[in-house]
Amino acid sequence: MKNIKNYRRTGFTLIEILVVIAIIAVLAGILLAALSGVQKAAKKTKTTSLMQSFGRACDEFALDHGRYPGILPDSVIDGTTITSTQNALLELMGGARVKSPQSTSTVVQEFDDFASNTSIPTFPITNGWELAFNPARFGEGPWINGKITDPYFSPKSSDLEWTEYDSNNTGTFSFPALVDSWNTPIVYLRGVRKSGPIIALGSNNPLPQYDLPGLSNFVQSALNANSSLLSETMQTDEERLAWLTLLLAHPTFWEIDPDDPQAPTFSSGTAWGTTRGRYMLLSAGPDTVFLEVANEQVHNNQEINITNPFSSLINPTTGDITPATMDSFDDVVVHGGA
Repeated sequence: MKNIKNYRRTGFTLIEILVVIAIIAVLAGILLAALSGVQKAAKKTKTTSLMQSFGRACDEFALDHGRYPGILPDSVIDGTTITSTQNALLELMGGARVKSPQSTSTVVQEFDDFASNTSIPTFPITNGWELAFNPARFGEGPWINGKITDPYFSPKSSDLEWTEYDSNNTGTFSFPALVDSWNTPIVYLRGVRKSGPIIALGSNNPLPQYDLPGLSNFVQSALNANSSLLSETMQTDEERLAWLTLLLAHPTFWEIDPDDPQAPTFSSGTAWGTTRGRYMLLSAGPDTVFLEVANEQVHNNQEINITNPFSSLINPTTGDITPATMDSFDDVVVHGGA
C-alpha cells in the first residue's frame, strides 16, 4: 500500500485575490459616495443654521428699533467698499460709527470721539457719509440712541471672513463678511418699504420694496460670476431684475401672467407681488455660483450653447418660470421678517 499524503492549500489564487480587491473597491466607492452626500448635507445644514441665526438677530433688532439692521442707508452701499451684509453686521455687532452731512451734533461728536480715542482711520463712503471702524471693538454691541447695547449676533470666527476695504488710501484694512460653509460670502437684502413693486428699474417707476445695494458689484466680485444668472456681464438689467424678483416673491401671490394683457410684466421694469418676508439671505451653495446658469430646470430641455449659455434659457420675463422654480437651484435661501 502506498501512503497517500493529503496536501492542504495554504494560499489564495490570483483570481480570488482579484475578486476580493474588486469587492473592496465597490464597497469603498459606495462608502465614499455616501460620505460625500453626508458631508454636503452637513454643510448645507450648517449654512442654513448660520443664516437662520443671523435672521433671528435681524428680527430681534427690528423688534427693538422698528427697522432691519444696516448702519448705513442702502443708497450708499456700493457692494465693494462695503456690502449689504457687512453693513448689517456692523450694526448688529458694533465697533463702528457713521456720520453724514445731515447728522446731528450728538452723532458727529460721538463719531469724532470714537475715531480719535482709538486712532483709527475713517472711511469715506458716498454722498458725504463716513464710517469709522475699530476691529478690536467689533462684537462689543452697537451704539444706538446714545448708548452701547448688547450685541445681537455672535457668530463663530470661522463664520467670518475679513475682506479688504476697496480704497487706495487705507492699505489692507478690511471689514468682516459672513461666509457660508463653502467660504462664499452670504448676501443679505432688506426690505426698506412695505408697499410698491418688489424691485423696480429706472427713476420713473414707483419706489420698490427692495433696493439692491451694490448687488451688481458684489456678484461680479464673487466666485464664477459669469456663470450666474445675476451677472450683469451676461444678463440684461431687466433679466437680472426678473430673477431677483422670483427669489423674493411669494409663490402663492405671484402677479405675473403673460396671458393676461392687463397683468404687470417685467417689460416696464417693475414687478408687483407679495414678498416672502422683509429680508432675504442668499448663499451660493456647494457650486459657489449664485443662481447657476446651467440649472436644467430653467432651460427649454435644450443643450446649453457653450458660446452663449443664455441662448436656450427660458426668459423669466415671459412668465414661463415662477417663484416655485427657484427651489430647483442648490442655493440656500432664507426669508424672514413680517
